[in-house]
Amino acid sequence: MAWTDQLASGKYRGRYRTAAGETRNAPGGPFVHKREAQLAAAAAEAESRSLGWRDPRAGGRTWREWCETWWPSRTVGTETERSDRGRRDNYLMPRWGDTRLCDITRQDVKDWAAELREPYKNAKGIQTTRASAYVRLIVGLFAASLAAAKDAEVLPTNVADKLRLPGTPPGQDRYLTRDEVGRLLAKMEPDVAVITTLLVSTGMRWGELAGLHRARVHLDRRVIDVVEAFSSKAYEMKPYPKGKKIRTVPIAEWADLTALEYVLGATDCGYTHTQGHCPGPLLLTNEDGFVLSHSRYSEAFRAAVKAAKLGHVRPHDLRHTYASWLLQGGRKLEEVGKLLGHASTSTTQRYARLTELASQEVLAALGPAPTTTPPPAPEPIVEPVDELAALRARRTASA
Repeated sequence: MAWTDQLASGKYRGRYRTAAGETRNAPGGPFVHKREAQLAAAAAEAESRSLGWRDPRAGGRTWREWCETWWPSRTVGTETERSDRGRRDNYLMPRWGDTRLCDITRQDVKDWAAELREPYKNAKGIQTTRASAYVRLIVGLFAASLAAAKDAEVLPTNVADKLRLPGTPPGQDRYLTRDEVGRLLAKMEPDVAVITTLLVSTGMRWGELAGLHRARVHLDRRVIDVVEAFSSKAYEMKPYPKGKKIRTVPIAEWADLTALEYVLGATDCGYTHTQGHCPGPLLLTNEDGFVLSHSRYSEAFRAAVKAAKLGHVRPHDLRHTYASWLLQGGRKLEEVGKLLGHASTSTTQRYARLTELASQEVLAALGPAPTTTPPPAPEPIVEPVDELAALRARRTASA
């Protein structure tokens, strides 16, 4: 119920309580007439209790204060929460902690993103730059916080929504040919070659391969179910691979898995599953029976790349190579995205240029190879004859 108070000046102030029980003054006061103050207070009270009403003071809280409300409400995995906490404490809180939500503008966020991409010196004093993908993660976390504020009707809009950020510089990904992969495998030990073969023939991420259980491999149907992924940070099995999508990938005919040495007697993988039950032992382990080490594999991979004289190649480029082979074989971009486990089609767009192959009409228009004819041989140079000198030479010879 709204009410009025008479001030020392003789004017009236309208008062009301919100749905949350907070006492507020009616806007537009003080009022000359008591009834005017009463009506204004009643209207403000009705508005504050209506569906969709937003406290005009809500956006005045700082980002730090909003983060205290928003952060515990997030539903993310253990590994993601740990990574996001580092980004929050190192980048978001220093920049936005004391800034009021209502004072954040889209241009502010753009300028901040540009600053994140500028060169800086790391802890060792070496100048470096943050990877574009890492900058997107930082800015994306901040955008998620503002999106939550919008959903909670604390902010009318999300000024960081759909902010365009630079992607991976062109030409950074490496796509190997089948001949190059053959040269690479020839320089590897058998156990390393098996891992490489699986990566390049299935497009799996490292965590998916490391967390691949034997029960997920179906040699009779020649398919692999990508269900779990190993988290090297939390040292546990996550129930879903990146992208939250379980998928099935075919096993290439030339990928021989029958040579794998199965560990007899093992009943489980030996690692904690955050959800569900362990389906059995892992397909691949190190010599001690533990999960594969990415650092040890990378070391052996680099040595083989160097021995095969392939230039700069990363283990993750095997995944890019898998995508390139599929696209060059005529598979559609959407199908490749599903096989790779991309949650968004925009992620697969990085391979779009590989589908832009020249048509037969274009190739025909270029015609056959240019023919080259050797230039004509130069004519012999005839020196002018000195007749008088020749006559003297003949007389001298006959004398």
